Amino acid sequence: MTLAGEWNIANAEELRKLLAESLIADSDAGGDLVLDLAGVQACDTAALQLFYSLRRTAAERGLRWRVAALSNAITETASALGLPVQELMEAGRDGL
Repeated sequence: MTLAGEWNIANAEELRKLLAESLIADSDAGGDLVLDLAGVQACDTAALQLFYSLRRTAAERGLRWRVAALSNAITETASALGLPVQELMEAGRDGL
């Protein structure tokens, strides 16, 4: 799944639904959800909260997903919050 544009509080609910539905659909199809986030141009803390919520939901359900690419906007926001970028890249592997 490729996501682009702005991730922020204004579209958080729409983004949450899209991520949850995609995670379940890909899992039902026997695959992992693969996120390409290189096109995300802006990211706020609400968006990162969604990302970690996806992580928790996947772990609880035993679902797998992974991140193929992160944008500078995501890595800058994560760094500003003290979150290691490597943790974002590894967040969904093995259902964690």
